[in-house]
Amino acid sequence: MSGPELATGAKPGAPAETLQDHSVLGNLLPHAVQTFRREPALAITLCYLLVAMAGIFYNYSFYTKFGIPILSLSQIGDFLVAGIQRPMALVLVLSTFPLCWLLDRLNALQRRRRAARRRALLDRERDSRSRKLRLLLTHSPPTWFTGGIYAILIVVYGWTFVSRYANYRAESVRRGEAAQVRVWLNGDPSGLSAAQGTQWTYLGAVANYVFVYDSVARRSVALPVNNIARLEPLPGTAVEDKPTSLAPIP
Repeated sequence: MSGPELATGAKPGAPAETLQDHSVLGNLLPHAVQTFRREPALAITLCYLLVAMAGIFYNYSFYTKFGIPILSLSQIGDFLVAGIQRPMALVLVLSTFPLCWLLDRLNALQRRRRAARRRALLDRERDSRSRKLRLLLTHSPPTWFTGGIYAILIVVYGWTFVSRYANYRAESVRRGEAAQVRVWLNGDPSGLSAAQGTQWTYLGAVANYVFVYDSVARRSVALPVNNIARLEPLPGTAVEDKPTSLAPIP
């Protein structure tokens, strides 16, 4: 053998192998693409679910740092729009595709090298216990197992990405680098006061609650939307998250 045949262990006249031959995604994508072409709504639904899951992960990570049980206070509609309200959810989903491609390229390269070593052992060495052991070590795991590993790595990557971003946002709130608001409750013309006369920091909202934070007292408050008469951002600040749940508030 010489040249490419020696590198791959292929027999003379055999078609040269490529990374695509050992790619897990390369074997799955044609079927997935055909399915999505036949059912475009399925592709849209899948992307929407990924964005929604990223938004739910973020809400849980962010509000837990302020002691707010966001999952208990949220409704089904809040979960459905959680990702749409978070631009980082789109960034996470879009960055996942290049990551999957890179992982698959590395895995395909490793599988190709293992296959070449395996063929070399079969062609050049006699049958022995040593050869059987080395053949076992060069055997690549099944594609379904590799696909499961991909799924686990994607979940770990998503959770790490979201957690780090939630930590960054939480620290910004604690440093006072967030929107400040004034809150008036029904029947209280003087307004809801924070500790030492400071203003409330706006955290976000769901369908039935608005969450504010007292940076001096280090306490969070969940205000029912129906009990809020008015919510006013202070001049020079902007509420980043604009939930539809604030619509009933004048």
